[in-house]
Parts: sequence; structure tokens; C-alpha cells
Amino acid sequence: MDWLHTRPRTLAAILIGACAFTFALWRLLPVETDPTERLYCAALAGALALFLATLCGRLGFGLFAVGALAGALWLANALKIAYLHEPLLAPDLRYFATTSTVDVIAHYPKLWHKTAAALLGGVLLAVTLWRLETPGRWRGRRRAQGLWSLLALLPLVAVAAPQGLFREIQAVNIWEFLEHARRNPTSSFLYSLTRMQLSVPAYAPDAAGAFDWGAGTTAAPAQRPDIVAVLEESTLDPRQWAACTVPACNVALFEPDAHTAAYGPLRVHTYGGATWTSEFAFLAGMPHTLFGPAGMYAPYNLAPRLRESLPRQLKALGYRTIAVYPMPRDFVRAAGAYADYGFDEFHDAQEMGLRWESTDLELLQQFDAIRQRARASDGRPIFFMLLTMRQHGPHDLPLDTLPPPWNAPPLPGADARLNRNLAHYLFRLHQSDAALARLRDSLFADDRPSVLVHFGDHHPSFDGLEGTLDSALPPALRADARNLTYYRIDTNLAGAALPPREGPLDLAFLGSLVLDAAGLPKNAYFEANARLRERCGGRFDDCPDRAVLESWMAHAFGVLRVLGE
Repeated sequence: MDWLHTRPRTLAAILIGACAFTFALWRLLPVETDPTERLYCAALAGALALFLATLCGRLGFGLFAVGALAGALWLANALKIAYLHEPLLAPDLRYFATTSTVDVIAHYPKLWHKTAAALLGGVLLAVTLWRLETPGRWRGRRRAQGLWSLLALLPLVAVAAPQGLFREIQAVNIWEFLEHARRNPTSSFLYSLTRMQLSVPAYAPDAAGAFDWGAGTTAAPAQRPDIVAVLEESTLDPRQWAACTVPACNVALFEPDAHTAAYGPLRVHTYGGATWTSEFAFLAGMPHTLFGPAGMYAPYNLAPRLRESLPRQLKALGYRTIAVYPMPRDFVRAAGAYADYGFDEFHDAQEMGLRWESTDLELLQQFDAIRQRARASDGRPIFFMLLTMRQHGPHDLPLDTLPPPWNAPPLPGADARLNRNLAHYLFRLHQSDAALARLRDSLFADDRPSVLVHFGDHHPSFDGLEGTLDSALPPALRADARNLTYYRIDTNLAGAALPPREGPLDLAFLGSLVLDAAGLPKNAYFEANARLRERCGGRFDDCPDRAVLESWMAHAFGVLRVLGE
């Protein structure tokens, strides 16, 4: 085919590639807040397009390929921020590219429809451009092609290298990285390809002795009650939303009664998702945020190094530790992480025959069977960790899929989208309330001493709508409104009520509070956790006295060495 015949096709391919490249940058660059980061993204895209075009001899394809990558990055970031309110980082691709994650995405039609359409359209257009475009003149001259490709690689290295032209913005302090990522998600994703190593908090080695953290005790307890911990995923008191004033917003599980030893607002360290970080905070007695951005991947890089945890402390007191998990065992390395935390047994959704749509009552029925078998097999007290999943989204589903009276708009004056989300949320919340009431009645039905702690997790995002709802919390709490949920400890132990608290409790302190409610001794680590709780007023990484927090870190990481290599 001669040059005159192929030129229009080549020009068409170049035009399509240039349009895709320009459109992708037009959508991607405005997301970056800082001008230098915008320049970095544009320079990197241009350098990469030049290198690919030179390497394959197709300018249009090179421009389109980079435009497609930039567009995919923009879309993935936009979806993660909309659903989880956190920017996309490189380890997400490493840890969450699993069949379990695909199964979760499949339950969000809007999410997977956009993803599938973008992927299919991109692949078809890439193949079309490749076939349309005539290769560059050096095709077949390998020496010339290799030389030009090496020369085209130089601008890419100059832009992308940590010590290259943009070395100053790539050297952002690791502790500022997450805040920087929220302002500049695209450039931060690119930096995270090489900057997501775990960071142990810095502390002065002699700071541990600034305060008395106690030695703990190994004394035998007078009694060892069964302990059941229920992490209520996506659960909060809906009265936190100013719009939720109808009777259906009043739910008994958020109200104390004669069995309640402690309750109140709980501060978690995630929003819209990443429940595994709440699991870590509760079981490890510290928030994942202490370890920089890599702490978000606690099941992979923190749990295997953890030497102290609530299950391990209870095992030292003679407890049998059992986890009941409503998702597949390979979801976010759940089975391995729970073993690292110190659980003897792990029962997952596949073993129990649970589905995504299974209610909390169905989960409780499986739990009851596991509990009865465990009680029959030996006489040890048991610590159960039970995670619910029914309150997870999506919530934006038609009202007519709900039974009466839930299929009517709960807020007649609100828009249809809010009514759909809130109706499904309240319906599932009342199901959770009924299941928890049944669980407590079952636990307290006999004279066997028992402690039930249940607590909320991240807020539901309602596909981004939740962030627009006004808060009904007191003014003093509104700064933390997006991270506040609830906790409640109930027990049939005599005299187990704990002194009332003021202000929210950090989730990382809930484990030592459960030990207090159960009347169990605390080892050196949980004794220090309890003392930090009191000295910081229930706040952890935002403790108002930084000297106290630094002393605790020196004691925990330097003296007790709670984190191994």
C-alpha cells in the first residue's frame, strides 16, 4: 500500500490519539490542586507518549495509550474517592486485584458498568488505531529504532526519577503524604509506586521514662466471662444526620439499659470503607494511621509483625479465640490476618453458606451453631469476634424492593435519591437491631458470665451523598462528624458498670475498656493502653499532649517491642 493511500489513515489515527490524550489530561489535571503537581503530570504524560510512540513507531497509538492510562487513573481515583473518600494508591492494585474485590464491585451496578464500558471501549479503540496507523519509517531498522527509543527514554527518566527534575515534590514528608494525596491524587498515586514502605513512628528513645506506664499483671482473674465482640460494619446512629428525625431513626441498640457497662460516641479512622483498619485498631490497640499511608494495608504489612493484641492477651488468660467472618476468607487476606492477630479458629462466609444478601439474623444463626459446638467441646471461656456486613452498600436501590412499611419514602420532603438510600439503610439497621437483641438475650439467658461489646465502623457513603448531609451532633463534635460512630458494652456481671466518659473514645482504646468491663487483668501493653486512654482523654493519635503520646510510642515500640521486623 503506497504512502499516499496510507497517509489519511495515519493522520486519522494521530488525530484520534491526540484527542484522547488531550481529553484525558483535561479531566485529570484539574483534579490536582497544586500547579507544580499539574506540571509534573503533564510532563510525565508527554514524555511517556513520546517514548511509546518512538518504541512502536505509531504516534497516534502512543498518544492514545497514554491518554487511556491517564483516563483509567482518573476514573479509578474518582470512583474510589466517591465511594471510599480516599485517593487511589499503588498498593491498591497489588492487594485488592482479587476475585473477592471483583465480587464486591459486582454489587455496585453504577461502578462496574462504568468500569466495564471504559475498559471495553478502550481496548476496541486501541486495536483500531494500531491497525489504522502505518509504522514509522525506521521499522525494520532495529539499530535506528533502538537508538531513537533510548533517546526518547531520557526525558521520561528526567521527569519520573526521584532525583530528577521534580525531585522536590517527590520528597514530600511521609507523614504528610495522605493529606498531600487528597489534594493531588494523580501525582500521589505516581509517587506511591515507590514510596509506600511502612514507617514506624519516630520517638526519642529516652521518652518512655517520662511517664509511668505500669508493668501490667499476670494474676489469675477471679472470673473469666465469655466475650463477644460485634463489629457492626457501616453502622452509626442515624440521628447524627439532621434530616433523620422520623420515628424509624430511633433504634434501641444505641440506647443504654440496665445491662450496659459503658457506651458513647466512638472515633474510627476510616470513612466509607476499609473496615479492615477498624479491625486492626480494635484488636491491636493502636490506629493504623500511626504508620503513615502504608498503614491502610494493615492486614498485609502490620498484622504479620504484631506481637501484642487483644486475642493474644485473652489467650494468655486461658481463652479460646474464634473469628466469624461474613466474607470469603481470602478477602483482604482476612484468614491470614486473623491468625496473625491471635485467633485459634476462623469461620468464613463460604463455610457458613452465607451470601452477600444474607441478613444479620442469618449470620447470627450460624454464629449460634458455632458457639454451641465450641461450648460443648471444652470448658474454656471464649472470645468471639463477629463482623457483620449487611449494612454495607449499595443503598441506592428502588424502594419497591423493600417490604412494607419500608417501601415508602421515610422523608417525604427530601429528594428521591436520599429517600432510597435512607430507606434501605434504616431497614437493614432495624434488622441488625433485632439480631443484636436476640444475641444478647441468648448470651444472658443463663448464669454464665458474659460480656457483649458492639460498635460501629465507617459511615456509609451513599455513593457520596452522605457527605452532603448536615450533622446533628453538638458543635464540639462536628469536626470529627465523618468519623464518629458508637460503642456499647453490655454484661450480666454484677457491678461491672464503668465510670461515665466525656467525649468520644478512640476505637484503639476499646479493647482495654472491654478488659476493664470484664474484670480481667491487663498485661504491660494493655495497661499502657489504658493509661494512655485516661491521660489523653480517649484520643489517640490526636492526643492533646504530644509528650504523652511520644512517651507511649517509645514504651510500646522501644521497650515492649510490640512490632516485630
